[in-house]
Amino acid sequence: MAEMGSGDDAGTPTDDDALIPLKRSVRDVETMRSVLRDWLGPRVAPGSTIELSPITLPEGTGVANETVMFDATWTRHGTDHTEGFVARIASDDPLYYEADIEIHHDMYAALADVEGVPVPRVYGYEPDAGLLGAPFFVMGRIEGQVPGDNPHWNTSGFVVDASPDDRRRMWENAVDALAALHQVDASRLAFLKPPAGVSGFEDHLAYWRRYLSAAAGPSTHDTLEAGYEWLTAHLPDQAPTGISWGDSRFANIMFRGVEVVALFDWDTVSLAGAGADLAWWRFMDGPSAALVPGIGGPDELVVRWQERTGVELIDLAYYDVFTTFRLGCILMRLYGQLGANGTIPADVAAEQGRNSGPAQALAAQLAELS
Repeated sequence: MAEMGSGDDAGTPTDDDALIPLKRSVRDVETMRSVLRDWLGPRVAPGSTIELSPITLPEGTGVANETVMFDATWTRHGTDHTEGFVARIASDDPLYYEADIEIHHDMYAALADVEGVPVPRVYGYEPDAGLLGAPFFVMGRIEGQVPGDNPHWNTSGFVVDASPDDRRRMWENAVDALAALHQVDASRLAFLKPPAGVSGFEDHLAYWRRYLSAAAGPSTHDTLEAGYEWLTAHLPDQAPTGISWGDSRFANIMFRGVEVVALFDWDTVSLAGAGADLAWWRFMDGPSAALVPGIGGPDELVVRWQERTGVELIDLAYYDVFTTFRLGCILMRLYGQLGANGTIPADVAAEQGRNSGPAQALAAQLAELS
């Protein structure tokens, strides 16, 4: 996840973007290749011998889990078959607190037959960390292009290179996919079910309370603490229980031409409801409208989503505060990791984490709302 600032420059990459660590494989690729061949064979070609191509890595996006890609070839009934696959491997130093890569697998499986919400086919989840050093799952590879995090898609790449009309169609199709996702019945997602008597949003807010405590460690962050207190004191009258993607933005969508062919990344998926996703998208990608003609702005996002769902979005100002609060928590943890692993000096990392763009935006929101 690339950091976004606040205000008119929120979608403009900053020097900090170069510090965002995209996950790269540190495993022996030939060992990985052998393990994945033996694991995948019985699932796609029982009784046949399969061969794997060299392992490759995606470029430009992905900061939470390790991703590797490969082709598998086998012969069945005298006919040769070749298909592309992607393995997602859990991180040993996850950005997201309480990260569980099995949830990614379960989300893809749950959405497999949902019209308007394209996702990759999954071939299984492996909890045994002894095989690759961490749990993993494998999914089918879909051909398409994913907007980049680094460099950001609003500065270079296929989105910028497209015509304004094509960008508009891409954006509209992406919003339509988001709207279709939000119409999925929460009963499909029993693995996300909150405790009895607690709404999906309240359960998710409690997660961010734990996240903040873990990110802050023995210290405190006055602005983020104040943000949490404001959020708990001003809960919506009817706190929702409905699917929330969690990281709803262009960089988690695959396109083929102008069509959406896959939604990715469920690190913070929950039953917090649609409002959290709309506010997140508004903050993360809304400012790109001023930089890349054809991309819709924050208000256009809400209008199109409401048209597609028939639902009037309420309490958006509340979810805007929730967005900057959780982004502030994420950046605090991220900079803590950068300082701990020596990417930047620890004192600089601590200062950056405490004074990130989202934390400053949250302070401004709270001052206006007080």
